Amino acid sequence: MKMLSLALTSIPVPTLRRGVVVMLLSVLAFSANSLLLRYLSGAEKGIAPEVPLLFRAAVGMFIVLVFFRGRRPTRIVPVFREKLLILRGLTGLLGTAAYYWTVPTLGAGTATLICNTYVIFASIIAVMALGEHLTVPRFLWLATSFVGIVFLVGSSADAGFAFGVNEAVALGGALLAASSVVLVRRLVEEHSIATIYLSQCIWIFLPVVVIAGPQLFELSAVDLGLLIVGGSMAGFGQLAMNEGYRCLSVSTGASLQMLWPVLTMTGGWLIFDERLTHVQMLGAILILVGIWRVSVSKR
Repeated sequence: MKMLSLALTSIPVPTLRRGVVVMLLSVLAFSANSLLLRYLSGAEKGIAPEVPLLFRAAVGMFIVLVFFRGRRPTRIVPVFREKLLILRGLTGLLGTAAYYWTVPTLGAGTATLICNTYVIFASIIAVMALGEHLTVPRFLWLATSFVGIVFLVGSSADAGFAFGVNEAVALGGALLAASSVVLVRRLVEEHSIATIYLSQCIWIFLPVVVIAGPQLFELSAVDLGLLIVGGSMAGFGQLAMNEGYRCLSVSTGASLQMLWPVLTMTGGWLIFDERLTHVQMLGAILILVGIWRVSVSKR
């Protein structure tokens, strides 16, 4: 908390207030989308995960192309021509698909927490790909987070220690999300945030529409409305998070973003009766603490 307060006092008050507000709105939007995805893809509705994923991409493209106005223009052509933008789109496709696929099987809280471990993997990839320095404290917090991952994904109330396909897919998605983050850090030097986000939306939409398209005719008007709301929440959450990081220090923004898995786990418990074993709860705490410390520590 001391580090957080120092980060807060170092930012001008008007910018700080805006940053905190939009970052909290981002957390609420992400949490609402996660819980809505759990409802739509679970036994309650039984909609295949690729359908909400399609709407997330479609609504995201609409928001970026119609409403979003940044300091740099949104460019479409490079999304199909530049290798790094294509790679950003493909890693975003696979990473997001892994998250959407595991929410109904692992639960909204667990899947969201594993998804957020991308911070851990991104730190390791950045050391190898970008030459960032790995300090001893960061290494220890990374190790703590990995212990937490083992406790979270390996503990089962029914079978003791168990690691299955769903856990592997979730971790693979976090690793791909980490790769996307590292790619974004390279791409922001030449492209706007909107162009980078558009690359993810387009490369999700193109293959997923082939799979999910025929299922759209089976949806009710209520389902369509909820899917549009979920896609809007995801798109707004992403763009609000980008704005929040523009106004806040990384440590402050990362601290606020840690509320996303906490809120989602709480919502999953209250709404869907999702529960963790004592070992899983310990793993969740270790992961949250480790991610926060890695996010706020100096490179």
